Amino acid sequence: MKKVVSILLCLMLVGTLMGCSSSESSSSSEEGTAEEGAAEESASDEGSSEEASEDESKSDIDYSSLKIALILPGSIDDQSWNASNNAGAVACDEQLGTKIEVIESVAVEDFESTFTEYGEKNYDLVMAAGSQFDEACAAVAPQYPDTVYTVVNGTASDSDNMVPVFPKEYEGSYLAGILAGYCTENGQFATMGGEMNTAMVHLLDTYEKAAVDVAEERGIKDASATRSDLNTWTDVSTAKSMTEQMIDNGADTVFCYSNEATSGSIQATEEMGAKFIGFAANKNTESDCVYASVDMNWADVYPWIIEGVATGELKGAQEVGVKEGVFAVVYSDECSDECKEAVEKAIDEISDGSLDLTQYFSD
Repeated sequence: MKKVVSILLCLMLVGTLMGCSSSESSSSSEEGTAEEGAAEESASDEGSSEEASEDESKSDIDYSSLKIALILPGSIDDQSWNASNNAGAVACDEQLGTKIEVIESVAVEDFESTFTEYGEKNYDLVMAAGSQFDEACAAVAPQYPDTVYTVVNGTASDSDNMVPVFPKEYEGSYLAGILAGYCTENGQFATMGGEMNTAMVHLLDTYEKAAVDVAEERGIKDASATRSDLNTWTDVSTAKSMTEQMIDNGADTVFCYSNEATSGSIQATEEMGAKFIGFAANKNTESDCVYASVDMNWADVYPWIIEGVATGELKGAQEVGVKEGVFAVVYSDECSDECKEAVEKAIDEISDGSLDLTQYFSD
């Protein structure tokens, strides 16, 4: 009996000690959790404070007081590059309260004098839409350090006040090429550009690569693309006659990126019963021959540019593309689900970096 009592007492003692140990451990754990929670809350508060500070700095800016000019090489009614950039300026005025002065159809020989004029007027920001403005901007910008010069589709950044924003058009044209690959019946593609500068060559390289690859995947043999330099952004008749010639030579799917001149290409495509892939603007409503379009969504990008320049966050050369939402694919009823899925897959791959399109550049 004494042995039983002794055993019971030992068991009770062990239980008591274990209970104390458990209680102390629980207390320590709770204290540690509380300390970790406090640290996380503090870090969260700091992050929120920084974000709030950034938002406040943006909201403190009186965008309506900024003097901003946008110089365009063509008409805002071109239903292409100039119209898309003008839409970006309109979006800024609506969203930020800016009052952007838009100067249309500025001739090449007037680029430098126009940049100079707005530098002399002490404008806060002078924007120009097109890589053709790079050289003139580099010549004038250093003379007016208090004015920021931004060439949309430009790359030159030779002084601190030059902030070019280059849209990776070759990403958008790759999506257009996928559309063309699903559109074609014979695998023969006609591609035309207003000027064969580096940006144009690269975007046609990726377009043609995607178009030919998709056509071959669909079982079309000997798919190929024929390229032509129109050497004009505005001559409708030149684009029309060149398109007619290329369709006569067998092309059934046409791609033309040449601002106002593009309308001539669409006319010829419609009249000759071929199909057209729109680029830089939504061409779907222009003609039934348009299979689909890849629109440039400057309405989202322009406010980002203005805010970044105004706050000083944007400095030096910038690039934007598919990941930043610059390109919007506008499908027609002719586009199959398979086509749409292929385009969306490419968007994901370009965005996450798993598809490097520079490998397709010819130079």
